[in-house]
Amino acid sequence: MSQSKKILLWGGGLRSYKLYNFFKNNKSLDNKNLRVKYIFDPTKNKLTFTHNCIFSNKKIDLKKFIKNSNFFLVAIGSNYGMARCLISNELIKNNLKPLNYIHKNSFIDKTSKLGIGVQIEPGAIIQGKCEINDFSIINTNTTIDHGTTIGKGCHIMSGAVITGGVKVSNYATIGANATVLPYLTIGSGAYIGAGSVVTHDVKKNEIVVGNPAKKIKNHKHIYDLSPFK
Repeated sequence: MSQSKKILLWGGGLRSYKLYNFFKNNKSLDNKNLRVKYIFDPTKNKLTFTHNCIFSNKKIDLKKFIKNSNFFLVAIGSNYGMARCLISNELIKNNLKPLNYIHKNSFIDKTSKLGIGVQIEPGAIIQGKCEINDFSIINTNTTIDHGTTIGKGCHIMSGAVITGGVKVSNYATIGANATVLPYLTIGSGAYIGAGSVVTHDVKKNEIVVGNPAKKIKNHKHIYDLSPFK
């Protein structure tokens, strides 16, 4: 019998629940021996969903989880793209391999490129000549049109439409049902509010909302790498 390959999930919220169930129930995976063995989240005392893996929030257990795992996924969504990237880089330094989560009900044109550790949800459409870079999340029913580049650690939330030729820079977040018009640049760490219509370039770390979208304040990145120290 072939040996199972153990996955460490970082994060114990709803995204963790989704990824845990995907690897538990998906019988069409190329490698059926993949399974979630460990879940680590330093911010939670317990998980709110039923599971048959080992959970902890303690640094000493993280070291054991890393030692005994083969692969990882960082199950942190929302606007924590920088945290997702930095945590992923630490896990790679500890010799774990990032997995891609790509739902069978998504569409990705064969001319588009995916980085490592990406998460592509059901109903997502990625048209031709696009690039989705490392550790980005393309959520349910989003549309990424031709020639668009999504940077590292981005989160394109449910129902968002990114039209052709757009550049979404690292760590940016596009809110649910937002629309970004063609050939615009969304700056690093920017946050586009839900339902907004972006008609002009957005600068680094700006938070914009409305139709047309206007700046309301700057976005601050939050992350904690202390469990690795």
